[in-house]
Amino acid sequence: MNGSLVSEYKDIVTSRGLTYHYLSLPAVDDKPTLLFIHGFPSISYSWYHQINYFSERGFGVVAPDMLGYGGTSKPTDMSFFLHTAIAQDLLDILDAEKVQKAIAIGHDWGSRIVSLLSMKHSDRFLGFAWVAVTYDIYTPFPPIDVILEMNIKAFGRPLLGYWKFFEQDSAPQVIEKNLESLISVLYPDDPDNWLTLMNQPGEIQAFIENGKTTERASYLTDEHHSRLLESLRKGGLTSALNWYRSMLGGVNSRIMEEIPEEHQFIQKPAFFVVARKDHVCVYDYAVPRMKKYAVGGLKMVEFQGGHWAHLEEPETFNRELEGWIRDTLQQSC
Repeated sequence: MNGSLVSEYKDIVTSRGLTYHYLSLPAVDDKPTLLFIHGFPSISYSWYHQINYFSERGFGVVAPDMLGYGGTSKPTDMSFFLHTAIAQDLLDILDAEKVQKAIAIGHDWGSRIVSLLSMKHSDRFLGFAWVAVTYDIYTPFPPIDVILEMNIKAFGRPLLGYWKFFEQDSAPQVIEKNLESLISVLYPDDPDNWLTLMNQPGEIQAFIENGKTTERASYLTDEHHSRLLESLRKGGLTSALNWYRSMLGGVNSRIMEEIPEEHQFIQKPAFFVVARKDHVCVYDYAVPRMKKYAVGGLKMVEFQGGHWAHLEEPETFNRELEGWIRDTLQQSC
């Protein structure tokens, strides 16, 4: 990220009393504002390719450290991770910045929040973009062992084996002692490592407990790696892992009760990035979901790499995203 942008960070106390640390850059002329929402275990800096690219072209940018990360509050009570409340936190930020309509772009858990913004607050957005995690309805989560059995029946293998480790009370402390192990797993040079380390139950736990590392991906630059490591060392993992625990613990299980069926479809233009070697958000599940629910128009871009398309191929990602935004704005005129 351009070093001069560090001074553009702000802090806000949201309507539910939580502090959010976020980057805010105003739009030039009639360019829209882009709301970038990161996932696990990132910080707002993880969008630096996009922040530089779009701010240089006059787009407004709002990029918060999400709940549990960076300079934002880190509650240990998983009830704070109700996604409808987190969505309202982000609207509080947009209100403070006097942004009436934005384009929401989410990666990983951030994509989950984009889904909820689409369902509950579509009128505040011009369009929605999902990166690596498809649009999904908030059905109650069964126990993780049941989910893994469902994965095997549907895809011939488990997908979310790593959740068994992340839900354990001891997981934050284990990871904090071996942060380089976690980073090397999540940002691997070979995305096929996820077929074992992420998909298979017990693999990531044994790997991290033994302090092992695998070759780190080149797209995770030294600067990005340093910032990520510093943030995780300072903030720990107890709060961040509540993104997983809140789902397994039922915090978000009743969200759909207050959303009419017609609002469960994406009414605004949708942009979806799917990666062939993302072994958690698998292509054969993700693509049909988007085609089913994106009734307001869908542009889908396929990448051949892993989970971090906006880092792995930023030039292509930015060009495709900008083209979709241009087309979306023309359609709304």
